[in-house]
Amino acid sequence: MMLWRVLSLLLVGLLPLFAWANERVGVALDVRGAVVLISELNGFSDESPLQRTNALAVGNRLQLAEGAEVVLMHLGSFKRYVLRGPNEVTVKEGGFVAKRGKAEVQEAAGGGTLMAALGKGRKAVNMPEVAIGVREVSKKLGDILLVTPVDKERLLGGEQLLSWHALSGVEKYRLLVKEMGGALLLEQEVVGESFTLAEGLLKAGGRYTWQVLDESGSAQSEPWRFEVVSEGERAELQGMEPASGAAMSEQVLYAMVLEKMGVVSAAKRQWQRLHELDPADPLFARKAK
Repeated sequence: MMLWRVLSLLLVGLLPLFAWANERVGVALDVRGAVVLISELNGFSDESPLQRTNALAVGNRLQLAEGAEVVLMHLGSFKRYVLRGPNEVTVKEGGFVAKRGKAEVQEAAGGGTLMAALGKGRKAVNMPEVAIGVREVSKKLGDILLVTPVDKERLLGGEQLLSWHALSGVEKYRLLVKEMGGALLLEQEVVGESFTLAEGLLKAGGRYTWQVLDESGSAQSEPWRFEVVSEGERAELQGMEPASGAAMSEQVLYAMVLEKMGVVSAAKRQWQRLHELDPADPLFARKAK
């Protein structure tokens, strides 16, 4: 259920100030053709091309040209609305209202379970130090620079690659992996700049730190943290992972959820797949780097 708590956070940083004036109730999962987003604030109007992942607020309007199509998700019900042009769509608190015809509405996959996870007690996600395509590498550098997983990243479990940048003239390193409480989980001499943790070493829901030192211990990295998603979260993520050839809207939603949950590496792989599908999309290009 934690998976669906983060869906209400999908809107952060995705829309200009105009559209934030009213309550945010939706998000654009897919946009095909010419679609204009119209936002109004204090008598002023702003028009901009609608893009994938844009947030939608009450009172926004969409103008769809001939042949255009959008897939919008309502964050109150998680229903998806498919609308086609030519048309004009108004964003309402309860959904999206088309001027011509009716939207094709796809029911939420999880039904009431999704709604139950959106109560006032929902928790904010502890985001990693690196947000994909937004922030640069952490300033916690030390003598040795860690690479992946990034600080505070969440992992899906299984085998896990740990990597770092080499120091000039250094071939051997000492890798330390500890449980968050301080208990030593692994101490390993490594030749090179990476090591793969065996499947089963990291436990679902576990929280860990990792650090790399040179052979003498005179140079070291800062300790970075990571955690493994719970068994329930992993099952939900596996359940919503798009099949090969799935609709673009499903694949965009999956990438957004992974990123908002802090599962950075898996999210980046999904953005890279999207970039391969649509190399011209600037969002996909930025997220895939």
